[in-house]
Amino acid sequence: MTEEEFINITAIIQKTNNQKIIQTLNQFKSTIEKVNTQDGNKIFVKKCLNIVYNDVLSKIDELSDMEDNRSNQIKLAFELEKIKKVIEMLPYINKKPKNTIFNDEEYMNIPNIEIIKLDESERVKQQLKNFYQKISLGHAYINSGKQYQSQVMQCVVRNLKALYYLSNQEETNLAATEIITNPTLEHALQLWRIIDESKIVKAGYKIQLEQVKMKKIIYIPRLFNQITLDTLHHFNTNSTDIPKNLLYQVAFRSIRKKQNDYDIRVRVMCNKQIFKQKITNQDFAQVVRNLTKSEFQIQRSQHIQQLQQPSNFFGGCCVSSRNEIGEIGLNIMQNIIIHIHGGGFISMSSFSHQSYTRKWVNQLSNTVVFSIDYRLAPENPFPLALDDCWQYYMWIIHFSSAYFNICPKNIILIGDSAGGNLALGILIRSIETNQRIPDKIILQYPAVNLNLCDVVPSNLKSMNDQMIPMGLLMLCRQSYLKNQSDIPNDYYASPIQTPQEIIKQFPKDFVIFVGQDDVLLDNSVEFVHYCKDNGLDNIKLKVFESLPHGFQNMGMRSNGVIAAESANRQIIEQIKEFIV
Repeated sequence: MTEEEFINITAIIQKTNNQKIIQTLNQFKSTIEKVNTQDGNKIFVKKCLNIVYNDVLSKIDELSDMEDNRSNQIKLAFELEKIKKVIEMLPYINKKPKNTIFNDEEYMNIPNIEIIKLDESERVKQQLKNFYQKISLGHAYINSGKQYQSQVMQCVVRNLKALYYLSNQEETNLAATEIITNPTLEHALQLWRIIDESKIVKAGYKIQLEQVKMKKIIYIPRLFNQITLDTLHHFNTNSTDIPKNLLYQVAFRSIRKKQNDYDIRVRVMCNKQIFKQKITNQDFAQVVRNLTKSEFQIQRSQHIQQLQQPSNFFGGCCVSSRNEIGEIGLNIMQNIIIHIHGGGFISMSSFSHQSYTRKWVNQLSNTVVFSIDYRLAPENPFPLALDDCWQYYMWIIHFSSAYFNICPKNIILIGDSAGGNLALGILIRSIETNQRIPDKIILQYPAVNLNLCDVVPSNLKSMNDQMIPMGLLMLCRQSYLKNQSDIPNDYYASPIQTPQEIIKQFPKDFVIFVGQDDVLLDNSVEFVHYCKDNGLDNIKLKVFESLPHGFQNMGMRSNGVIAAESANRQIIEQIKEFIV
């Protein structure tokens, strides 16, 4: 920060009697002065502080001159909380390596990065403003009635308050600002899980979804070696350690109904019916042979005979390697999209992401879409979601062809936000365990770095982000990783740390989409530079101007963000380029 900027901070302090402003800005000055005396990356510090100075300090200065009423108090508390967060981050910002790409003003100017303009910036901002008003209403609605323990009273108060907030946008915005200044995990869970847990919201969401010909929920068993903290880096390359005959019995079952609490829920969608009508012993015998690398005699137990009902099973063949694929019939689906949803590891589902996955189904030929409901934090911390996704991926490549008219010649792994993080974890695991590697990768605004101490400039945008404000961003990471101090630097949690020898084996067809105003933009930029420098020359980053984090879910039929829908169409075009 320049001497002039220091003088401006001092001027704000001297002209106000507000003790909160004086205390916070004095602490801010003190922290900057301390950082300036330490060795570190001063160029990077200045870049980050300029973001704060241009955005936050001017608002604090303006609010310091205004009347001390409730509205201004809420707004001021919001701005001061931003300064407090920056005070916490400054020592880590100073420790950023001096060779970071962000010290170069031209770090976006490489052939791998493309900036895409969808519409005029002001028009997109207005569309987003209208969308964020709904988010603010959601914050205000969830916060209403929380003083009552009775769910009935909470519901009554919330609905009455909703009518009030609908007619008073200023009060809605104030209520939302007050909440996101210091968000709680409880509030975040109630808000971001509402689409899956509220019958009213769920019904309203369903109305806006496109119709698809085939949509089914299946439940798949856990058949493969689990990913745990103990086995994260200590594993054998066997697919499964389940004994051969037991594996046959466990795998040979109905997938239409949940058999136990360990089953994994998966949504399957296609533009035509792909279930097979029956299953045969030979189908599963071949799968198990491939997995166990040996022949065995099928033991037809009474349990298996009872399960063998044509109405419950859908037979087929196993294809776990592209080399095993021969001539494929005309009615066999060759393109498999394996989708992993986002939601900060704490929320959302395959259901809540159908606003765009259903469009994939209707606009992509010869393609089936699988989408998982993995376990969520904080109830299920790292690496439980990763293990769910691994079981899901392995089941699809080994067993899905036994149930569906599919032959996965072309596997496209897609994940957004937290789902992008998990997708990279699956890619890394498939390489390390010598399993089939996905043929193509598409990530949307992936969380490639969960280390809260490793700051990039765009992370500071979260100070104003309506979707994932800084406090919520930290809550999500902490809920998923808990207090495991060594995990944030593990490449299964932060793929930006992936070793070079693994990066070199990533698929050549690899595209990342992100918004220019995304708080995770620079994490993606850093990841692309890292991959390119380590041998993945073809990786691409496509940046949509003016769009924030989570834009894919903003392209709704009614009252959606038009620019987000334009971005979704471009993603579909990219998928079309990847299908065979």
